[in-house]
Amino acid sequence: MSQLPTDPRNAHVAACADGARLALRNNGSSIRYAALARLAATDGEGSVEFMARDVLDRAAAVGRDVELADVHGIFRHGGPNPGADLTELAVLRQRVDLPPSYLEFLTCCDGWAGLDGQTDMFPIAELLDGPATERAWVLVEAYDEGSGWQFGFSRDRYLVIGAAESSLSVVLLDLLSAPRVCWLTQGGVENFPTLDALMTTATEDQLETLAALQADPWLGIADDDGRTH
Repeated sequence: MSQLPTDPRNAHVAACADGARLALRNNGSSIRYAALARLAATDGEGSVEFMARDVLDRAAAVGRDVELADVHGIFRHGGPNPGADLTELAVLRQRVDLPPSYLEFLTCCDGWAGLDGQTDMFPIAELLDGPATERAWVLVEAYDEGSGWQFGFSRDRYLVIGAAESSLSVVLLDLLSAPRVCWLTQGGVENFPTLDALMTTATEDQLETLAALQADPWLGIADDDGRTH
């Protein structure tokens, strides 16, 4: 997986990229993937949502295009990992009752680096015993406390399944309501009925980033001498 740059200049670039990402998401044109396919299996208790593989394939393809366009390494890249180890997946399922869409996601890819150019979807090893999960919970609980606990992000109800390293971006899976995903960012909390809906939105963000990088590979970021590229 690619790692975030750590030298001072690249740290500055990464911080500016966070702002650029937020601006793109809030003000960029809406590029909808109209061909989103959602598989539904119906049994006696109703409809169960599954992750559509073409949603994952499209996200991966767009991510590769963004990585090629990001010649200055402003954003985080890496893409999907191989599918989960079945033994690890069985251990996770013993701990948590996971919705089918998330099970399918882990079966296809055990984690994803830079899903939207900054946010990582965690592999099972991180979900079970990883420090990044705890760091994400510290951010989530501080955010919820600052809002007067209006969101009710409790650890017995939600599972943190992804987060960014350098900015406020945390993905939570609601384990009690039939399946729902929350994405907490600097812009607020966005709710999705399914995981593939979140994946589609992340792909839209990446498409807008791709267009911006093609127009200006530096995204208007100034260098250490104050010159804007």
